[in-house]
Amino acid sequence: MQAELFELLKTVLKARSMTYSALADRLGLSEPTIKRIFAERDCKLSRMTEICSALDLTLDDLVAEANRIDVRPSPLGDRLEAQLADDRPAFHLFLLLLDGMTEAAIQKQYQMQANKLFDLGMRLEKLGLAVVMPDNRIRLIVQAPVHFRRDGPLHQRLLKLNMDFLRTVYLAQDTEHSAYLTQTRRMTRKTAQHILARLRDVQVELSNLARRDQLTQPDDALSSYKIGIALAPVVFTELVSLAED
Repeated sequence: MQAELFELLKTVLKARSMTYSALADRLGLSEPTIKRIFAERDCKLSRMTEICSALDLTLDDLVAEANRIDVRPSPLGDRLEAQLADDRPAFHLFLLLLDGMTEAAIQKQYQMQANKLFDLGMRLEKLGLAVVMPDNRIRLIVQAPVHFRRDGPLHQRLLKLNMDFLRTVYLAQDTEHSAYLTQTRRMTRKTAQHILARLRDVQVELSNLARRDQLTQPDDALSSYKIGIALAPVVFTELVSLAED
């Protein structure tokens, strides 16, 4: 989300013929500091608010505009997918960073030493997917969302991840924050098309609300959630048998 906001801010600067130097003067900062903030596309919420104010914008306006952007998933290509398929830990770190997890959160959840995380970050850097910053922060070059080919080099790893997730949710008790939902009904193709469109709307809403949370809430208030949506005609003869065991 922050990356998209900074791209919008660049557009605003260009439209107003304002340089980084001029923006720095309004904020009482140095030009190199402003250039670094925009290059890293990362700053505290308070600083983002100050930048918006200097441009006569509100943060709400900026977020609303960002939410109107149609963000299309970008493919990695077979070569990069194949390299990630050969390096499972680096691939999994890539997924965590794409999800927006901080280095501190990753270290805490995986009980990982900083040097181990640094080594994995360097493996992503060698693939051209990330840059390890001087303070050991890992900044992705590729921005979410990313499209992985279902029949590509990462097929088996992605299949396992998704099936393991569904199995975990299926076996767990439903709560107010998680549930396994399934239903089979006979309907027309037109009705199925309508339902699928509604489900896609839910997917978009989830993405937009998550962006807002990531921008406005502290990291320790966030948890990673995953949704899996499937709607397709059922061929019962391939799923259930009427033969005696």
